[in-house]
Amino acid sequence: MQASELNRAVAQATGESISTIQRMGFILAEEHSEESDGEVSFGPNVVDWDEVEFVRMQLQQELGRNVPSAA
Repeated sequence: MQASELNRAVAQATGESISTIQRMGFILAEEHSEESDGEVSFGPNVVDWDEVEFVRMQLQQELGRNVPSAA
């Protein structure tokens, strides 16, 4: 799949303009492969917000007070 095809598909799926999608820099991911521990490594430019929330909730429980969210 060419980058232009990917941008067009993402734009259609999200309702954003193609130029907005191009600025976001979508790329086609490689085939999914499970790592030995069952977790997927997303790379250095991706934030796993579920993991961030999990760590925040753990910290909140340990400290016994509210910990602000990342957002």
